[in-house]
Amino acid sequence: MYSIGKFSKLCDVPVKTIRYYNDIGLLEPSFIDQVTGYRYYDYDKIEELKTIQVLKNCHFSLKEIEQVTKGQNDREDLELRLTNKIQELEHQQEMITQQIHTIVQVKNSLKSAETFTPKPTLSTCYIEERSKIHVLSIREKINIIDMDRLVQKLFERIYAYQLEVDGELLAIFHQHDRHQNAADVELLLPVKASQQNTNIKEIPEGMYACINVKGPYSELHYGYSRLQEWLAKQSLQVEGMFMEQYIKGLIPSEVVNPINIKPNIELHPNDFLTKVFVKVRKSIKEERY
Repeated sequence: MYSIGKFSKLCDVPVKTIRYYNDIGLLEPSFIDQVTGYRYYDYDKIEELKTIQVLKNCHFSLKEIEQVTKGQNDREDLELRLTNKIQELEHQQEMITQQIHTIVQVKNSLKSAETFTPKPTLSTCYIEERSKIHVLSIREKINIIDMDRLVQKLFERIYAYQLEVDGELLAIFHQHDRHQNAADVELLLPVKASQQNTNIKEIPEGMYACINVKGPYSELHYGYSRLQEWLAKQSLQVEGMFMEQYIKGLIPSEVVNPINIKPNIELHPNDFLTKVFVKVRKSIKEERY
């Protein structure tokens, strides 16, 4: 038999751990000297301790290990437990892989001085034929944090003029200083024009270059950049200002009472869907061929 010190060295397990296993009834000594209280372990206990260590490496709890080593579970149950552990570890592996990917993104962003947050999801750029629409507009120089107030003001005018909303909210940023959070912004709301109003204007029909951006409004500049690059590659000339169409976001898709409109705060910003678009035509050089 081996003393607990010798047994510890043979199994490469700390004496403190072996004593703890004894205290909880997981690994009992082969013999205890009643006079000295010394604990001794035979060769069979080496195999038993190795089994405990193997199961620990398989992420079994000490309670589960006790059930296995004390014969409380049959072979089929142990096989099922092992299968479950494999699935748990595979899930952890996926999580770790994602964490590594995120860390690499953050590391790369440090080199390029970009934001840490993931970029929004961008669609491919595409051409869309849009019909002429009538819109009620309002334009002010505001701080971006006051955008909700301007939206509310526009809907109050809809109510005052007794107009019927006929589409999703649009915006044109005539000037936008992202660093100062200030903008010269024009909001436009499609309406069924049934009366003359100096604030009602037309957005012309024609060919529009578009990109869809899924993500927070603060990340829309990625969509603008991608669309501008695409326009240059396609030799398309811009006619007018870039516009934003808020397909899914803070503005409810259905407005029952414009005077009591409330932001859709239940939708996560990562799920916002915005179309960035601009009227285009082929370049003169391209049209000659």
